[in-house]
Amino acid sequence: MTTHSSSAGGRRLARSRRWSWRAVLVAALVAAVADAAFAFVAYVLIAHRFNFETLLQYIASGALGNAAFATGPLGIATATLGFAIHATLAVVFTVFYALIISPWVHTPATACVLGVAYGAGIWVFMNAVVLPLGGAAHEPFLSRYYLAFGVDHALLVGLPIALILYAMVPGRTGERA
Repeated sequence: MTTHSSSAGGRRLARSRRWSWRAVLVAALVAAVADAAFAFVAYVLIAHRFNFETLLQYIASGALGNAAFATGPLGIATATLGFAIHATLAVVFTVFYALIISPWVHTPATACVLGVAYGAGIWVFMNAVVLPLGGAAHEPFLSRYYLAFGVDHALLVGLPIALILYAMVPGRTGERA
């Protein structure tokens, strides 16, 4: 479908498919930082389960196993890898949303509902598929941290992705559902 479609619905759908790498990177950065901040508060400041370095190493442990929890320069390297993995996942999830879900979003309310559901879905997917495949320890299903991070992903990952992409899509101004 092109932007030259003669129907209003066709123009709306075509306009909604436009997204930019700038919008994706902004949304991914906001989601990654918000999620990391929540994890830092929950796991480092409240639960005392990790320090900042080991929190990032935990992310890398999905790829490296227990070897990710090294100390010294190697520990810094694995923490850096954990940060890179976290940021890359944020970009991948944002691109997926932009390509698959964003074309169906025509109102801020729809962006909110789909963003919250998408974020919660990311958490379930990460815990049910990604973390077990990588061998990283993960929260038991429906434990207090599982639920807290489900809410985190709904409100601090999915919602910002949806709202930022909605706000940054060219041609949205004045568009009606």
